[in-house]
Amino acid sequence: MSICVAGRFPPPIGGVSVYVTRRYAGLLKASEQVTKLDFSEKNFLLNLFNSKAQKYEVNSLNLFVVLAFLFLGKIRNSVFIDHNASRHYSGIKRKLLLAILKYCDGIYVVNPKLVLFYPPQFNVELISPFLPPDESEYNSIVENYPEPVKTFINDGSFTVNSAWKYIPCEGEDLYGVGTSLKLLDAIPSMKLLLVIGIYEPEILPEECKELIEKHIESGRLCILTGQHQLWPVFKKKPTCLRLTPTDGDSVSVREALYFSCLTIASNSIARPKGCVSYEYDSFEDLKRVLIEHL
Repeated sequence: MSICVAGRFPPPIGGVSVYVTRRYAGLLKASEQVTKLDFSEKNFLLNLFNSKAQKYEVNSLNLFVVLAFLFLGKIRNSVFIDHNASRHYSGIKRKLLLAILKYCDGIYVVNPKLVLFYPPQFNVELISPFLPPDESEYNSIVENYPEPVKTFINDGSFTVNSAWKYIPCEGEDLYGVGTSLKLLDAIPSMKLLLVIGIYEPEILPEECKELIEKHIESGRLCILTGQHQLWPVFKKKPTCLRLTPTDGDSVSVREALYFSCLTIASNSIARPKGCVSYEYDSFEDLKRVLIEHL
C-alpha cells in the first residue's frame, strides 16, 4: 500500500496543504492502493505515526512536514514533490532542509530550473503534476459549487483567475488577484470568476475591496471560495489567467490547456505549448493581450 500526502494548492513557505485530490495520488503507479492523508486533520501526526505504508508521496516541502517524516521514521520511504517551494529556502533553512532530504527516497520537481536547488548526489526526477481528470466525476463536483457560481459559469463567456489566497508580493500579490480586478474594471466586456481557496477579505487592499463590491453588484464578478476542483469550470471554455511572478508547472494551466481554453500567462517562466504570454510587470501588455483574444 502507498500513501499520498497531498494538497490542492501547493503551499508557500509556512503554509500547509489542506485538501487532497486524486490527481496527486495518480502520480503513484495506478496499480498501487492509495490512501490519502490531509495535513489539516487534527490527528494527522498520529495517523502518520500508525501508518505502515511502503511508500509516501508528499506534496509539500514545508520544513515542519519534512521534520515530521524524519522524526516519525518515515523519511526513507518518502518521495517529496517540489512545486516551486524550494525557492523560499536559503541559508540555514536550506542547509537544514537538504540535510534531512538526503535521507528520503527521492525528489520530484515540476520545473527543470528547480533541479538546480539540489546537490548532484540527490535523486531528483522531473515530472508533471497534471494527470487528466476523471470526467465521470463532473456532476458530483459541480453539485458542490454554490448556486451563484453555477449560474455565472453557465451564463456566457468569462475569464478565470485562481489563487490559493491573497499573498502580497513585489508591490502586487502572488496570484494577481488585484491585477485581475483591475482588468475587470478596465475592460467593460470582461466577466471574471475569481477563485480563492482561503478568502480573507479583511486583508485585501481598499482598492480591491472597492472593485469587488462594485463588480459583484454589476454582475460581472463572481467569487468562488473554499477548496474545489476547478477542471469542470474549464470545460466551459473560459479564458484562464496565470498572473504569477514565478511558478512551477501550474496544474490550473495544464487543466485549462487540456480543455482547450485560451490561457494567458506571465512570461516569468517558460510556459507549456499553447499558452499566450505577456510581459510580467506590464499591466498594459496584459490588457492588450487579453483584449486581442476576448
